[in-house]
Amino acid sequence: MSTDATWRTVDAVDPATSSFPALVRLGDERVIILRTPKGYRGVEPRCPHLQAALTTAVQMSNGSMLRCTRHNFIFRLSDGKGVNCVGLRLKVYEVRESEDGRLEVQI
Repeated sequence: MSTDATWRTVDAVDPATSSFPALVRLGDERVIILRTPKGYRGVEPRCPHLQAALTTAVQMSNGSMLRCTRHNFIFRLSDGKGVNCVGLRLKVYEVRESEDGRLEVQI
């Protein structure tokens, strides 16, 4: 991530009661927030292949990968790199839970 990225609070999602994946808008950015066994991760809302919506994507490999249901392309949530679609990269976002229990996304 860039050093000039900032953390933005997600007001519309309560991690204790919300369903995931959750699509949120942070200024001009739209982000899908996923819950993984290691915490939370954000991704762009559309697959970089043919712009299929990722709100129905399937988490795989214990939450470490995301599979687009349109063409079964798989992306690593750690860095967005395509696993079975060489050359494609999904934009990923760091997501954390603040001390007051709200989610924050690094934009």
